[in-house]
Amino acid sequence: MALERLLETDKNKVLLIGAVISVGLVSAFAYHSILGYFFTGTDTVTLIETSRIHSFKDFTRIFSEPLMAGSKFVDIAKFFRPVASLSYALDYSIWNLNPFGFQLTNLLLNASVACLVVGVMYLLCNGNILFAWLSGLIFALHPILVDSVPATDRRHDIIAAMFLLLSLFLFLKSKISGSNKKWLLCCSLFSYLLALGGKEIAIILPALIFAQIFIFSTYGKWVERSCLSLRQSFPYFLITAGYLIWRTSVLKGLGGYLKGVPLTWNDIQAYGANIFHNYFLDLTYPADLFGVFDTGLANLWTFLMLSVFGLYLVLFLWGLSSRRGPSYTQKSIKLLSFLVLWLLIPLILFVVTLTFAHRSMYISAIPFSALLAYPLAECIKHFRTVLTKFRINPSVGVKTCFCYKSEKLVLILGLSMLSFLLAYSPIIRPYDQWEASGCMGRMILTKLASGTRQVNQDCRVDLYNLPNCLRSYEKREPKAKDVTYLSDYSIKSWLNLCGFQKKMDVIIHSRSQPWDFSGDLSVAILKLGKQNLRAIVRIRPLAKRNSPVWTPLKIP
Repeated sequence: MALERLLETDKNKVLLIGAVISVGLVSAFAYHSILGYFFTGTDTVTLIETSRIHSFKDFTRIFSEPLMAGSKFVDIAKFFRPVASLSYALDYSIWNLNPFGFQLTNLLLNASVACLVVGVMYLLCNGNILFAWLSGLIFALHPILVDSVPATDRRHDIIAAMFLLLSLFLFLKSKISGSNKKWLLCCSLFSYLLALGGKEIAIILPALIFAQIFIFSTYGKWVERSCLSLRQSFPYFLITAGYLIWRTSVLKGLGGYLKGVPLTWNDIQAYGANIFHNYFLDLTYPADLFGVFDTGLANLWTFLMLSVFGLYLVLFLWGLSSRRGPSYTQKSIKLLSFLVLWLLIPLILFVVTLTFAHRSMYISAIPFSALLAYPLAECIKHFRTVLTKFRINPSVGVKTCFCYKSEKLVLILGLSMLSFLLAYSPIIRPYDQWEASGCMGRMILTKLASGTRQVNQDCRVDLYNLPNCLRSYEKREPKAKDVTYLSDYSIKSWLNLCGFQKKMDVIIHSRSQPWDFSGDLSVAILKLGKQNLRAIVRIRPLAKRNSPVWTPLKIP
């Protein structure tokens, strides 16, 4: 009997390792094309410039100044993300200005997050490998991740998610460990501190730990469980308080995007409703297949998708209560309740702070993937068990496999939603908007760098027709929703990185929206006097552009 248990344990370890490796490989393969991209994202070059470490003073500066201090970005927003800055400093020290290394880091970080999803879900559900594997797979291929992974400057969410999951994994591991409990807890707390240094969204972890202890604990009534939860999660809240004090000291306030005109109550309500709408739309319907995002049907479609997802969970629980009994149903309810709370806590944070972007959905995709995976995994396990019984005893009858109508519906709904997400995943669909943005940035930055090398004194670059959109990509499906292009401070940072020692100001006078990017782009640089350069971005019209929407660029 002991030998059977040992063999079963070893088998589970092998299966778990296989699940982790397979999910990591799938995640890496889904985004392997980004290794050929140039620097993508508006803030990437500025992040590299301001994060470089040449001395110990530079190292301490990262922990005592806002993100991208010394650039125009601090006039737009103030953030404190030292761990993210250190990642750019490390990349620069290894790769210099080779974009391959920076994209490789994004790729490996994202694959690590997918692997940690498997590990965390494995511990949450007491060893359900199929559920853990499906959770990691769905997360790795969820289409909303294309707004984060290919963008070099958006690894902040990935770093925060990685260390948040690592902290949660170590905490859960400490609860079932004996001798290493204190060591695991210390490592968990340190990982949480690193997550906060990656991005402030990691502040949700203490609430998650409190909820996990409260929901899964069998210790007494709710008052006693609340005290137990507060006692065990208190170190995480203590670290949060210390982080907020230090962050407030560095930023001279709580930070965030600097708002101009104060919002009225009606504006706040409308913005909050818009956040709620986009939050669930990004999770359940990330590709605008039927063209409803910009129509009056958008809110109705959100309600419909949420109703389908809610029906999926309710039917699963109903089937459990009638088949597995109250004990198993209670365990499933606890797990699903925790995952629902995990899904709602970031939403509450976005609504309270009135900050939301599609790239912010990275962490929220984790509990959603698990919520989709759990009923599906349980139904697959049930049908597999019944089919095994049928092979052993054919008198059971084939119809026994399909005797539960609720499970049939759960399986159909689950496979339908999974198929939709996988069909629009980056492993199947091309998401090349980031590649086009990077190619355009490479050409413009290279031309500007070569054109300004001849200037040997302080100067100003007046830039015209700098593209900020490719209209053909806006009309395509599927697409990344938050693709960004060059800004004035990112161009200035590039010139500084290329060795331009003099003081240089970059002023963008006009923006353009070409139809597409064919590589037929040029930058005309005119020298006006000794201290002024006039740079005009030209995109030559192509004969094949027959769209009535396209108009040639106006060159001043």
